[in-house]
Amino acid sequence: MFFGSYQYTLDDKGRLVIPSKMRSESGPILFAMRGFENCISLFTQQTFAQLVQQVNTYDFNQANVRQYLRTALASVIELPIDDHGRIQIPQETLKQFKLEKNVKIIGMNDHIELWNASIWDEYQSDAASQFEEHAANLSKK
Repeated sequence: MFFGSYQYTLDDKGRLVIPSKMRSESGPILFAMRGFENCISLFTQQTFAQLVQQVNTYDFNQANVRQYLRTALASVIELPIDDHGRIQIPQETLKQFKLEKNVKIIGMNDHIELWNASIWDEYQSDAASQFEEHAANLSKK
């Protein structure tokens, strides 16, 4: 389980240290994929395999399913964790998701999210103002 938030810095080569608490849960490789609200989602090998199993149940005959799958799966990148606990994010991906020097790393239970720190701050400010309202509207499964 991933939780918490951390502020880390990208180096000039696009390398980012994954917090040690998260590395102990992640294994040697993370799978990066387009997330929601302009972040990058990182999955362990196990959770990525579960995600692939889930998307294999979607009806590919539906245009919205094809569009989602093409966009999501085309964005997937394998990111090995090096001996220093870092992943190297390609420059194109950094630009696409506006990741700059300061990166916010967010634990999201079954995955990790990477955010541009200033975009995260704006998002978090808006979300925090509606926290109780959203909590009250959650439905039980």
